[in-house]
Parts: sequence; structure tokens; C-alpha cells
Amino acid sequence: MPQLTESAVESAEVAWLVSKRAAAIRSRDAEYLASRYAPDAVTFGVAPPLSPFADEARRIAWIRAWFRRFPDAIDHRVLELTVSVAGDLAFCHSRDVLVTGPPFRPRRAVHFETVLGLRRVDGVWLVECERVVPATEAVGTTSVGARRRWPWRSCRRLR
Repeated sequence: MPQLTESAVESAEVAWLVSKRAAAIRSRDAEYLASRYAPDAVTFGVAPPLSPFADEARRIAWIRAWFRRFPDAIDHRVLELTVSVAGDLAFCHSRDVLVTGPPFRPRRAVHFETVLGLRRVDGVWLVECERVVPATEAVGTTSVGARRRWPWRSCRRLR
């Protein structure tokens, strides 16, 4: 029976964290999501940064407000995931889909690409940097209108 290397085990831990984040979005678990970010995390995203504040309570409030934008069920799936680990640093790249809308009606699907930079602190993987862009932006075919709708170019450090 082949033995798992330390790197393979660490990659599996990071992959599990990514799947747990997707499950937390589906279940609207703002507390879990906020707890997975480092206090000085930097986000580049389709939505504004988590919060301009470092305290977890404000991050939780921001995530809950984001969830309220979707009154119907949220389905978030990680379609493709690659993980690279080097010691206490890890990077993940995934293609994801977020589907929302009322049941038994046409639902809206948004495909996007996520890159996470993580650091292991006291045995816990925390997100230090997050970049989320629409899938079309990632492959370079985004229209000017899509760039206006997806203001990912703004980078803000959480304070």
C-alpha cells in the first residue's frame, strides 16, 4: 500500500478547507466563513471586500449582508481544484459556480474563478489572499460592460 507524503496530506487538508467553504456558503454559515480569514487578509473580488475592519464581528455582519442579497437557496460548487503546498503556505485555484433562484423556476448561474493564498498558523489554514473573477474575465474575453459589473480590480486590505 503506498504511503501518503506529508505534501499530499497537506494538499488534502487544503482541499477539504475549500470544500468546507463551499458548504458554508450553501448553508449560509457566516461565522465559519469569517473565521477562515486571517486578520490582515487581502481580497480582490466580484463583491466588495469582506469588511474594512479586522474584527470578526464586522466580517460576519458583512457576510450576512451578502447572503441577504440572495433570498432563495444558494448552491456553490467547486468544479475544478488544484492545490499547491510548500510548508506553511498554500495556493489553490478553482473554477466554481454559484447558482441561486427560486425552486422550480429558471435559476441564475454565475461561473467564476477563485485563487486563494493560505498560511498555516498554529496548525490552522487561514486565507491570507483571495481573488475572485468571473470565468470570462479569467480567460480574457470580458466585455467592457462585464468589467463594470465585476469591480474585481479594487484591492483593499482589511483593517
